[in-house]
Amino acid sequence: MNEPIPLSQKLYLLAIHPGKGGIIAASYTAINYVLVGSLFLELYQNKNIKFDNKRVIVLSLKSDNDFYRFLLEKIGKSKRSLRISTWIQKFQYSIKRISTEVQQDLVEKRIIRMEPKQFLFFKWKKPVLVNKQVVSKLVIEIEKQVFGGSVSEDEIMLLSFLKPAGLLNRIFPEREKRKKANAHLKKMMVENQMSHAVADAISAAQ
Repeated sequence: MNEPIPLSQKLYLLAIHPGKGGIIAASYTAINYVLVGSLFLELYQNKNIKFDNKRVIVLSLKSDNDFYRFLLEKIGKSKRSLRISTWIQKFQYSIKRISTEVQQDLVEKRIIRMEPKQFLFFKWKKPVLVNKQVVSKLVIEIEKQVFGGSVSEDEIMLLSFLKPAGLLNRIFPEREKRKKANAHLKKMMVENQMSHAVADAISAAQ
């Protein structure tokens, strides 16, 4: 599986319990906000939007990606530039569509499967890791990026979401190592204000 994994999908994968499946407890309430925030950074990477004083500025509504066009159409309907945190809150009304798109793409890549579950009259589908090697490799790469020093903008974007997504314990289970990782991440965020702004926006939206 050589196809690049977008930021939103990487974060979703990391939030899945590696053994029993489902979203880990630390990420359960945060994952919806994190997915939306990371999608805004994907639009930024594709030069569809930019950020100005924590506000979203549309540069282009064109995209070959149907899912991105869905997001851009909603953003384009606004008559004024809104703060990132406001957009993250607004897109919670579309979170079912957003989550389904992310899940379906990962299913098609054969990285996860959606396992049907039922309790009394309630039915839902639980994400379960199929290709655990992809996630293990991702965790190793993140450790190297946190402690290795120089990282690219794309890597910084992923690292900026680890704390808001509740993933620090998942990636750094040892307490001392986690404290050091947190210190390194704080320094990185100071040096990359754009990612820091989005991470702050997620916290504000929550």
